[in-house]
Amino acid sequence: MQNLFFKTELSLILGLCIGFISLSALITWLFVSPKTKQIVGQYEGVVAPFFSLPAVLFSLTAALLATSVWDNYSIATKAIKSESQGILNIISLANSIPKPKDIDLPGSAKAYTQSIINDEWRTLAVNRSASPVTDDKFIAMRAAIFKTANMLSDKAESKALLSAFNLVNSARETRLAYAAIDVHPIRWYALLFLGVLVLITVAFTHSSKPKALMLGMLIATLTILTPLCIISLTFSNPYQGLISISNAPYLQIIK
Repeated sequence: MQNLFFKTELSLILGLCIGFISLSALITWLFVSPKTKQIVGQYEGVVAPFFSLPAVLFSLTAALLATSVWDNYSIATKAIKSESQGILNIISLANSIPKPKDIDLPGSAKAYTQSIINDEWRTLAVNRSASPVTDDKFIAMRAAIFKTANMLSDKAESKALLSAFNLVNSARETRLAYAAIDVHPIRWYALLFLGVLVLITVAFTHSSKPKALMLGMLIATLTILTPLCIISLTFSNPYQGLISISNAPYLQIIK
């Protein structure tokens, strides 16, 4: 989204609707108006099966773009689930193993989780970056985990605690990395170009029948806008927009 002219999903959707509806109306007018009908009429003869070529390419490109966008959401969602599970494992282990009284490992884990919800979720949505406050909480939790692991006499317990931390660390890095990932705008422009070709092809296919032309252009415009608007709702990073990833898995930890 940051590589496009539009800054929000709603502005992108509004621009798409205005653009394609206006283009559809313009093309219809060119084929219906007596002044321009003769000019475009000399190209009459495009058979209906020819319409399938740009339509198939549009569908294929839309599917590929949607897959790329939604794959980002899927990976980020898995990272959030893994991180929250790792934090729960740390708290569970901390409550079942002997540890120094001066180390509040469950408290550090919950403080880090609380900071994700209150601080980092906002910076991910606005600045696409980690929160300095959450970074400090993460460092404090990591220090408490390492200190506890080094003081444990049972190597199995120490290994389990470090394994839980590694899960949290890896998932956190993935979660932060996918806040800065964008789909390349060329793929988006290619999809828009194919949508325009679909409208032009429909117009030439029904150039001799004004009423069929109007109906065909209406159906084609709505068909094109439907996948474009759906993709637009998820075009930003997974933490922005109307369809954004929930932080619900973390809320279960601090209950």
